[in-house]
Amino acid sequence: MVKLNDYFDVKYGVNLELNKLEIDPNGINFVSRTEKNNGVSAKVKRLPHIRPIPGGTITVAAGGTVMSTYLQPSEFYSGRDLYYLVPKIDLTTEEKLFYCLSLRKNKFKYSYGRQANTTLSTLEIPAKEDIPEWVYHNNVTNMLTDMLADLVTAEEDDIDEKPPLSVLDEEYVQVEQLFHVYNGIASSSVKRYESKENSNFIPYIRPSKNQSTSIDAFVDKAEISDKYIFPKGTLYVSTDGQGSHTYSYVSTFEFVPNSNVAVLVPKYKMDLVDKLFYAYCITRNRYKYSYGRKPKGHRLKELLIPSKVSNDYKKYSMNVLIDSWKEKLNIK
Repeated sequence: MVKLNDYFDVKYGVNLELNKLEIDPNGINFVSRTEKNNGVSAKVKRLPHIRPIPGGTITVAAGGTVMSTYLQPSEFYSGRDLYYLVPKIDLTTEEKLFYCLSLRKNKFKYSYGRQANTTLSTLEIPAKEDIPEWVYHNNVTNMLTDMLADLVTAEEDDIDEKPPLSVLDEEYVQVEQLFHVYNGIASSSVKRYESKENSNFIPYIRPSKNQSTSIDAFVDKAEISDKYIFPKGTLYVSTDGQGSHTYSYVSTFEFVPNSNVAVLVPKYKMDLVDKLFYAYCITRNRYKYSYGRKPKGHRLKELLIPSKVSNDYKKYSMNVLIDSWKEKLNIK
């Protein structure tokens, strides 16, 4: 074990206040003490008199959600009680991520009344030569590729390879020609839990504008009928809510939908890009609906979508997807 300041210069951030900055979707990341979204709370307009903190550094929350630790792939501004770590030695992306994990494991030592400020620089972390081998064998690029491949629909005997010509010959077809549409289960019919108590607990999904906020609670699979349990890689649609209806996503985990979420199960074999494409198409039809005119039942089933996804589009999209994540993670 070594002390943190043996490997890193521990520096206090620029200490800005988000409510005094101008939000800019094309601006620079603002990193705060949050434990969500890699610590990024917003994108803000650059300030001519304040130099951003460079990318490739690690941020650590000394207060708030104390010890929330992330590798920042691009330059950023920071809020109060946030430290950043500049490596003194050469470290790969995988090694930096390992040290993020190591620091988060120290969260139990702190609380809202005991912040990680004076003691942060002397926290002990594993020496570089003692970093486990799995850190290098499971590099970020391979993990990302495996994750994407794992979302491809598994082969099943009762699913046809492709739609019949009567479907493929059409430019647009109804949703129900490509997908089976299933409704979720009402919250009054399930027992909900605040946290994931063990591996048998899975998310209970609600309508949401953002996929990251669509988890309403957790449910025990042993208490739910199998017909309401859907695997990761499943396309689902929000069918209610003024600010949530019609937003569509592909799940990255096993889940149970509530009664205001419709699940679309392909009638024919589809890979990840196919499902992401159709989720995008459905979301783009949001203007047709409102809180009083929901995309439920026949309205969703009869919604027109393209009959097929071209191979050129699929190849291009998968490459873009992988390249964008590699850019976010600063992988060469």
